[in-house]
Amino acid sequence: MNSGYYLGIDGGGTKSTAMLAFTHSAPPIRLTGGPMNLCSAPFPEVADNLRCLLRSVQESAGSAPCLGIGAGLAGFTHPQAPDFFRNLIAAWYPGVPMMLDTDAAAALYGAHGAPDGMILISGTGSVCYGMHRQNCCQVGGGGHLLDDAGSGYSIGRDILSSVLKSLDGRLPNTVLSELLARHGLSPNRGTLIGFAYAPTTGKDDIAALAPLLTEACASGDPIALSIAERAAGGLLELAAAAARRLLLPQGPLAFSGSILQKEPFVRRRLLEKLDNQLSTMVYYNAKADAASGAVRMARQAAGKDIL
Repeated sequence: MNSGYYLGIDGGGTKSTAMLAFTHSAPPIRLTGGPMNLCSAPFPEVADNLRCLLRSVQESAGSAPCLGIGAGLAGFTHPQAPDFFRNLIAAWYPGVPMMLDTDAAAALYGAHGAPDGMILISGTGSVCYGMHRQNCCQVGGGGHLLDDAGSGYSIGRDILSSVLKSLDGRLPNTVLSELLARHGLSPNRGTLIGFAYAPTTGKDDIAALAPLLTEACASGDPIALSIAERAAGGLLELAAAAARRLLLPQGPLAFSGSILQKEPFVRRRLLEKLDNQLSTMVYYNAKADAASGAVRMARQAAGKDIL
């Protein structure tokens, strides 16, 4: 029988993950739930998603007590988010110590095994988050309308924009037109504009086009290569700004997110830029994910050593 567990919650804008880490030999349990970003989902929906996830957690934990809770939450900068989440969680776990922060902070805890260093995340969106000697900073993460350089969304948007410009004669022909057609988007003005501005098209739908960049770059397509170059440059800006603000020219910098893990041309150019412009920077893939990082936050909330 398990004597207790630590609960980590990675509350994302698309889905959420809860991880129960038991204090004895039982393997961790992972559960998934709905989105929890108060900046992009209605409060009642987020509340329902959180309650549903916590109900599943308690059912999975059985009689084992919860010893600490850590939650990394997308949209945690919303002014009402801290009280909103703290009150909801406390209603289910009265008296249990908890630590709440952004989803980027949870990712940092998972990436290095300790809250010191930086993490560069490029998935649907992009952000660089870091902590050093009790100082923390976030660079980027302003969302797809204002920010998200080097993200899956920005790459997908640039693919659509480049094909549209190619149709106009503003850019040369590009293999991206053929790849969009294979994806189900006919490369003509009406289809592209209609897709981009349709009320049913979300940022995830546009980010889903980003994997087309890999094949296009592999073929040597100049327009695709320029998109990869621009994405890598945007990600370098995030990392360089965070390193300056935290006085961490040596890092360490961890990589996370689908673009940095699965898009070889963007990653390759980013590494080249890091080596050329931040030559002392130590970088590597994140050691663990944000849900694991949230468990470390839970242990810290309970006064346990997280190192």
